[in-house]
Amino acid sequence: APMSDTTRPEPVRLDDLAAPRFSPEARAIVEGAAAMAGDVRLDAAALMEQACEATGLDDFGRLDFVERLELLVWCLEHEGQRSGMGKVSAAAQLGQLLQNRLLLQDLLTRHPEIHDVEIARPMVIAGLPRTGTTHLHNLISADPALRSLPYWESLQPVPFPAEAHLAGTPEDPRLVRTEGSLSVLDVIMPHFRRMHDMTTWHVHEEIQILAMDFSTMLFETMAPMPTWRDYYLAHDQRPHYEYMKTVLKACQFLRGGDRWILKSPQHLEQFGPLIDTFGDATVLVTHRDPVSVMVSMGTML
Repeated sequence: APMSDTTRPEPVRLDDLAAPRFSPEARAIVEGAAAMAGDVRLDAAALMEQACEATGLDDFGRLDFVERLELLVWCLEHEGQRSGMGKVSAAAQLGQLLQNRLLLQDLLTRHPEIHDVEIARPMVIAGLPRTGTTHLHNLISADPALRSLPYWESLQPVPFPAEAHLAGTPEDPRLVRTEGSLSVLDVIMPHFRRMHDMTTWHVHEEIQILAMDFSTMLFETMAPMPTWRDYYLAHDQRPHYEYMKTVLKACQFLRGGDRWILKSPQHLEQFGPLIDTFGDATVLVTHRDPVSVMVSMGTML
């Protein structure tokens, strides 16, 4: 068979890191978002109210997350130096997490037996970013006996009640929404897939699920926020790992599977909470020259 379709693509030299050059299509998206930014309120109460309106639900479960959300939006506003696009995308991201919380709590209220679901002997990949964790994750998750988290499910693990009858079918609106957000990503960051290819069914990290409890390293990728970083590192993450476990139980309840393959660089600095939460886990740690990691990570960011 001809090998032309597997030929390594030409190298890309990025020379616009300080002042990004956008395609006309990308510029239209960025400018459109900037025009909307004035109407966006990065305010915890407003974001929670909007999430309630969007879902028709009002029970967020435990409310200890509100303090973390309030600090996060303060940091985004005062330390993050958000562009218009950044402000709109941050509000959308936080809004989705709040909706996910409401949807999860509603599901738990209707199906308390979810708490009895067992997460047994998970395999957890922990390694610095850019050390091959994604390749390893993809490879192991190819085993049909294992349960992994596709990207679309990480973004909205519990469907809207009105859409629940479409879950598990090709018409699940969560698939369409994920396709839409990835197509925008492709326009704005055309080289990103060379570094980290993302697709709707791509096996993904559980860090988005940790984010539903508003305590994760993930928020550090949104903007430089030293106050958030210090707060996060100063707090015991066990309650938030326990919350993540509950979400995984809900995912297992909704879509089956009985042995997980998980992955996140965050676990490297949280082995205590990880093992306390998943006592029978097998942890796989990848390694690479730290200098190469820094260069690769810097390029990707």
